[in-house]
Amino acid sequence: MATAATSSHSLHLTVITPAKAVLDTEAASIVVPAYDGELGVMPGHADMLALLGAGVLRLTTAAGTTQRVAIRGGFLQVNHNKVTVLTPESIAQQDLKADVLQAERQKLDAEKPTKLEEREAQENKRVWLTAREKTLQPAGHSGH
Repeated sequence: MATAATSSHSLHLTVITPAKAVLDTEAASIVVPAYDGELGVMPGHADMLALLGAGVLRLTTAAGTTQRVAIRGGFLQVNHNKVTVLTPESIAQQDLKADVLQAERQKLDAEKPTKLEEREAQENKRVWLTAREKTLQPAGHSGH
């Protein structure tokens, strides 16, 4: 249950995939990749729903540290300083490995799909890979 501090000075963030709750924590602020750009949420934000795109969810703790989590689209709900992200897939920065992502990028770059469905599937894989690569990068680094 939310405490008085949670309801007025911080946000409670939960990131949920079909497999598990990935993150359940307090945050001073949150930035998510909305479908059409980034969306910031701070304590006291109006209740809302938003469609998310693939990208990096960044949360700042009360201590000022930043955590990064890759999300693969989904939905965001803000309700009385409780922020819920429902996403089909998510992975935290510390669980990503640069060599694995690099190998995946090389494999994707080598594929030459000819059918429309194959090209669309490849583009979806590329968007998710780029989101994870950006999540792995240190803050302030621009990347691809």
